[in-house]
Amino acid sequence: MKNVTKILTAVVLCAALFASQQRVNALGGNAALWPGDEANIAAFPAQVNNHSYLQVNGLGTYDDGTGTDTDTSDAGSVSLVTQKDGTTWGFNYGGMYANDWMSMHWGNGDIGVMVGLQSTTGANPDGSEDHSDMSVSFGQVFGFGELGAHLTVPGADDDANTSVDESAMKLGVDFRRATSAFLFDNMVVSVDDLMADDLMLGVDLFTHMDAGGADVVFGWGAHYNATAAVIDDVATTDVNESHVGTIVQTATIGVEANMTDWATLRLGYNWSHELTCDNLTGDACGENSDEFALGLGFNWGGLTADYSISSSLLQDPIGTITGYSAGALTDHGITLTYSF
Repeated sequence: MKNVTKILTAVVLCAALFASQQRVNALGGNAALWPGDEANIAAFPAQVNNHSYLQVNGLGTYDDGTGTDTDTSDAGSVSLVTQKDGTTWGFNYGGMYANDWMSMHWGNGDIGVMVGLQSTTGANPDGSEDHSDMSVSFGQVFGFGELGAHLTVPGADDDANTSVDESAMKLGVDFRRATSAFLFDNMVVSVDDLMADDLMLGVDLFTHMDAGGADVVFGWGAHYNATAAVIDDVATTDVNESHVGTIVQTATIGVEANMTDWATLRLGYNWSHELTCDNLTGDACGENSDEFALGLGFNWGGLTADYSISSSLLQDPIGTITGYSAGALTDHGITLTYSF
């Protein structure tokens, strides 16, 4: 418990005021680097015991005339997490859970569980698209760190012509603990599927730094992907099994700065460098790639609002704010969270 307490107390101000995946996306996208945020619950289900809220995501998305929302990844959803008699209950509807007929959290003490059940009936007369999927995630806080285990059991193969076995189970693991290394004081290890023939493994070290009115997170990691060189021959549905994995070095910097006592500016930066690769396409290895993200957060007591912001705000702030710029202020919906 001592190590985990050290992790949770590393983010003392901003994480307590703002909580959503949209906030995390504006700070680099890795929720595991922000232990106090509710976005951690997916990877570490025991975190559900530290929250009680009603969250509405995707507000403000609209049909642009083509029949498609401005951002379908943020399609509307509602989540409720509440506690009664020392037990935590959570319910999710819409969004990424749109096809789930049950998506629930349960937590008590240092243990958390998430269960999702999906039942879909296909449009084909033979029912070839029918499937019933199940996912179970278990999390627990130990004295040596925090563990999250995720089992998914897809339904029967939807399409007999596919080369992918959709009935295969998948077991993912996330582990986080306090670790002293260089200037870092925490570590996260993630494995996509322990039962896979080719592993995808990531290790990230991170630390939080107090910069006066800002919280700065710095993460540095390495990610191994053994499936990166798998080539699927579309013409014959054969798969080239000569797998050569890739190793990518990554860095993440997230800054959350208080503009006022009720407004926060967020900036996230991701950098990656491919150390080794054999992608069989002739592309060069050893090149860098990076991306920025911006966001705003507003806090009115128990109610918070999180926004993703377009880079046009920095390029033409007055025109963007007043509506005279060609670029929109955001193409994402708003996330509202009421904590209680």
